[in-house]
Formats: sequence, C-alpha cells, structure tokens
Amino acid sequence: MLFNVAGLLKSSSGIKQLEAVDGTFDVSWCGDSCSVKGTVLLVRTDSGIWVSGKLQTCTPLQCGSCLRLFRQNFEIRIEEEYLPYRDLISGAIIELRDYEEGFRIDSDNLVDLTYAIREYSELAMPLAPRCERNCRGICSCCGTDLNKKNCLCSTGERDLRWGPLLDLLEAEKS
Repeated sequence: MLFNVAGLLKSSSGIKQLEAVDGTFDVSWCGDSCSVKGTVLLVRTDSGIWVSGKLQTCTPLQCGSCLRLFRQNFEIRIEEEYLPYRDLISGAIIELRDYEEGFRIDSDNLVDLTYAIREYSELAMPLAPRCERNCRGICSCCGTDLNKKNCLCSTGERDLRWGPLLDLLEAEKS
C-alpha cells in the first residue's frame, strides 16, 4: 500500500489528496493475509504528510475458547504523520529529533501504509476473540471441541469451596 507523495511534498501546507486503499498484508502469527479497503486523506503539513483514514479490515483470528481459526471484520481509523527521509530540494537526509518518532516517507517519496495499518489492526483485535457468541470451547480434560460433540469425561469431581458458584453456572446452562 504505497502512495507517491512527491507532489504533495513540493506543495504548500494544507494541500490534500484523497487515495483509495485496497490491498492485503501478511499476518505473521498464522501465515494468512488480512484484507484492507477504504480511503485515506493525505494532507501536507509544515514538516511532512498527515495521513487520516477510515478502513475496513478482515483479519484472521483464533478463537480464545475452541482455538478454531476464523475471520472477523474491523473498522480502524488511522491518524499518523509521516516525515520525509530526504529534503526534496537539497537531497540531504533529514535527521529526526529525539522527540520525533514514527513513520517515515522513504527516499523515493513513497508512503507505505502497511506497517501503520498492521499496528492499528492489532490494536483493534479483541484480547479473547470468539468464533461465535455462544462458543462452548474445548474440554479441559480430553480436548474435544464441545461445539461439535459432547465429550464423555466425568465432571463429577467438585471442590466444595466452589459449590455455590458452580451451582450458579449449572443453573445458567439449563
């Protein structure tokens, strides 16, 4: 997801450019890819390019209950400033100050949104995703997926200290 911003960098502050985003990036933990669609607004600032966008992602996740892989749609909003690597007029490398950090416009004047979109997508993901609202998970004894079939493990062992809470859980299931 590269965008050439050489024209914007030559412009004065406040000049805007609207771009469509339609691409994918790899998700390292599962070997799958995430699709991204939407629009971004690129605005020339006094020091670089401000990127503001509203994007839809379809991300592969692993259910926190039954461990099954599934896809979930997320809406993310990006607000980032990209600072140039080189001065367009002199060609000199621009060094960042200690308080400046973040994304850079590469030496070919291209803005790569892949890393920002990946970071924002990861922040939008739930900590314990569920494949279904009522996912029953897996049996803690034998590992059977309880969404597909019931297991034959005996759950008759009860710790009496948890008795009242276990009664509430059993009442909720029925």
